[in-house]
Amino acid sequence: GINAEYMGLLKMKAPHLFILLFLLSYAHCSLRKEHSTPQCNNWFLTSEEIDSSRRGIPRENVGIQVFTTRNAANVLLDGQNFMAALYDDLEQTNQGDYIHASFMEEDVRIMLKPNASDVEGSQYTSIYNIIGRAVKRGVKIRMLANLNMIQIIHAIPYCFQLNALCGYICCGPDSRHNNIINGNLHTKLWVIKHGKETVVYNGGQDVAAGRWDTQSHNNSIERQMNLDFFDHTAMHDAMLRITGPAVVDYARHFYLSWNDPYPSVFPIFFLPKFEWEEPPFIPTKNEGLQVQLLRTVSCKGSKEGYYQNHAPKGEYSSLEGFLKMIRNAKSYLYMEDQFFNYDEAMKEVAKVLPNIQALIIVTDSHDHPALLSDERYYYQYKSMIQLYENPAYKNKIHVFTLVRDDVTKPIYLHSKLFIADDEFMIIGSFGVERSGFTTDLEVGVGICDTESKFVASMRRKIWAEHLLLNENDVKLKDPLEALSEWVKQADSKTKRVQHYFPKNVQKSVIAPVFYEIYEADGRCYDQCFLHLMNINLHNFLTSRKKNKKKKKKVLCVD
Repeated sequence: GINAEYMGLLKMKAPHLFILLFLLSYAHCSLRKEHSTPQCNNWFLTSEEIDSSRRGIPRENVGIQVFTTRNAANVLLDGQNFMAALYDDLEQTNQGDYIHASFMEEDVRIMLKPNASDVEGSQYTSIYNIIGRAVKRGVKIRMLANLNMIQIIHAIPYCFQLNALCGYICCGPDSRHNNIINGNLHTKLWVIKHGKETVVYNGGQDVAAGRWDTQSHNNSIERQMNLDFFDHTAMHDAMLRITGPAVVDYARHFYLSWNDPYPSVFPIFFLPKFEWEEPPFIPTKNEGLQVQLLRTVSCKGSKEGYYQNHAPKGEYSSLEGFLKMIRNAKSYLYMEDQFFNYDEAMKEVAKVLPNIQALIIVTDSHDHPALLSDERYYYQYKSMIQLYENPAYKNKIHVFTLVRDDVTKPIYLHSKLFIADDEFMIIGSFGVERSGFTTDLEVGVGICDTESKFVASMRRKIWAEHLLLNENDVKLKDPLEALSEWVKQADSKTKRVQHYFPKNVQKSVIAPVFYEIYEADGRCYDQCFLHLMNINLHNFLTSRKKNKKKKKKVLCVD
């Protein structure tokens, strides 16, 4: 019963066999611990900086590395590309494989490959039918659905349907985040093991109503087949498909989230624990991409008893990674996000304007219901106006939004993607908002490419969609020269990109209430708290500060 390819190993002398196994083991581990190149050192958080964002608790102790090497990735723009790729990976799973996912919102009815001329065939590609076939093949399913006072209408029905399909608890409505009122499991994450490879999807996109769209954003019949109650006529988003050693960190994140010992609000969805087994991965033959996992794990949530198995004092590597990126940029910053309503983060962006030649922002401009729109515009204006405080840098700032081809209706921009200098990018579920950086459970990655090829190619790919150009168009080769094309098209007022700045609305009485609900602050404000942007918490946790009010020394520990 022994595979013939291993017979040669059995004939080796013990010392030689030991050396071979040691070298193989070392080669495998080195992919997860190898030092970064000097170029990537400028972008990646150090282990000390990551631990500082966790109030001194080492992250490597829970099995998530500082960064990994020899990864491969691709950014999939919009629902059509993402969901088609996801479908192919899900259908490759077989006996002994697994499908792990966590998300804010999902819908079992969504068809990953809708086809208006083949409705029956489209139904074959629905999440419900895909999972049903996977279960019959012996694939293990584990899914976490966000549960709070708003998403309860999605999470419980979704998990009831999947659990009936699986025949066991394979889906749990997950309330183990900051709190059930103003917290979210906001990750958009798929970890799929099929055969000897594991693939991961991470970014801004849920598989839910209204998310499927083409890069044409033409409100196609296929989009309407997946629309349901979602009323946006077009939606832009981005997901990362990644393979290589980085999948282990993602798999570890999901494992720790699923096995969080704190019980969910609904005990009927008792999640059976599972044992950790490192997923298989295929590294690239060359150096590949260097990848660093970035997370938001609320400190307030940890004080409620959540995350004790992986972030007992929270983690803010997402915020710290974002700040390190903007502070090290030398040429340009490109930011694509639906929010930009977090004034503290945008204040830090304003500070780096003297160091760069251009800041390009693309954001969403569609209207929410009246009160929510007032809240959104007020805080977005408050945040973005800081960029213009110094008139000397006004010409460096370029803010755009996207519209459909008829220029009468906006494209709902939902992506969370940031690029610096064609060398480094961040993509994930967190945007430039207070809840994304401090409250919600979020996950994303920083990607560094020492040869500046991957990040530059992804930048051209993204800009080509917005500017309606071919990604190999010479106009996109140099980012600063390509900026003139952005401005030219926006000036014409007839293209997809339009100039934008949020409305300066009056602060309503209700706006702060909505802001505290939708953009809750998950940081721990105690007598020892100082803002993460200005203090190295790693040193701060061991320092002593005077409490002037009580006139006595206080040891600054939680």
